[in-house]
Amino acid sequence: MKAALFLFLLFIISAIPAFAAAGSPAGEANTVRIAELYSNIESFDVTLYSTLPEADLSLEALLVSSDGTREKTLDRQVILAGNLPGGVGVTKVGFWNVSNPERGAYTLKVRLLEGRQVLSEEEYNFAYGSNSAPRMQVNDLVPNSQGISVALSPKEASLFDIEYMLISGSDVIYTTKSEKLSLTSAPDIFSAPWGTLLENNKEYVGRVKIQVYSPRREFISSTERFIARDDAEITDIYEDETGASATVFGRSQVPFEGDLVFSVYKLAETSGNETSRLVEATRTRVPVLLNDDDETVEVAWSHRLSEGVYRLDIELLGNDGDIIERRETIIESDLSPASGINTVNDTDNGTVTPGENDEDGIPGFSSIAGISGLILMSVFLRKTRR
Repeated sequence: MKAALFLFLLFIISAIPAFAAAGSPAGEANTVRIAELYSNIESFDVTLYSTLPEADLSLEALLVSSDGTREKTLDRQVILAGNLPGGVGVTKVGFWNVSNPERGAYTLKVRLLEGRQVLSEEEYNFAYGSNSAPRMQVNDLVPNSQGISVALSPKEASLFDIEYMLISGSDVIYTTKSEKLSLTSAPDIFSAPWGTLLENNKEYVGRVKIQVYSPRREFISSTERFIARDDAEITDIYEDETGASATVFGRSQVPFEGDLVFSVYKLAETSGNETSRLVEATRTRVPVLLNDDDETVEVAWSHRLSEGVYRLDIELLGNDGDIIERRETIIESDLSPASGINTVNDTDNGTVTPGENDEDGIPGFSSIAGISGLILMSVFLRKTRR
């Protein structure tokens, strides 16, 4: 009996740790952490990594200046990390608000929080305005609704990578990277298109982060804000007395959903002054366009334009109804009013205007009619004599 009780207690004692281990592997196995940091005096980025999905996390970032043993907090930013997917690095970007920064040493201090609990914390040290100039510099940065371009000048020949970022708020919504680029002695321009859709009239930030590998690993970054706009242009037009067409080319990652307005004016000269009269106006929708897309839109006039000189105005209207581009050209028609009324198609197409052959008539029609009349008259006289 004692032996059976001893075995039962031994089973219970050994099962408790096993049950506890089975209930907590998810909590013990999951690791959420700050994987990478970078900062300069303008902006910073934090890359987070979690082995399992996480939610309701936040980041606290401090910009601290160091003067010997004293530290001074210059700026504090709090970023909501939101939901983190499992097994994927997520980068958040923040922007410092520091006016007239001084040369010296700075530290980025970041804490990853769940409520008030600190899950991870890291630091990144950098210098601003130091005598050790980087191996290249950013001369200009231009992001717009199409993409982003950066002009770089080398201090010495270098191989480097460029990461292009499109940022909304603190979220990196699109990123692409070009590797093993080179600069030798002359400045050069490097560009990348946005590979995602933009929202019209919304503010975004374009950012480049350049990594030089040797003789030591160093980063250079620059940011610029821009407002995304729908944009397109008219690249080709065609016009005649029957209708017109315009080819529209997209120049933005904001979906272009505008219109084309074709207006025809009859030109006339009175006392040496040229006047015009609106003959017809047609508004038609342009198929949705993105950057580097093109579509040709055709319209036909309700009536062929009669003889005369006309002015054709073509207006390209944007998503908000604003005029993006206007083109003007001339239509010269040699179609007389009479032929314009009686003729729909040219005689080359086999259409014959009614009355066109009245002069000749049907061959033999007059002689046949005369003979028929004589025969009818003779028959009538015979019946009368009887």
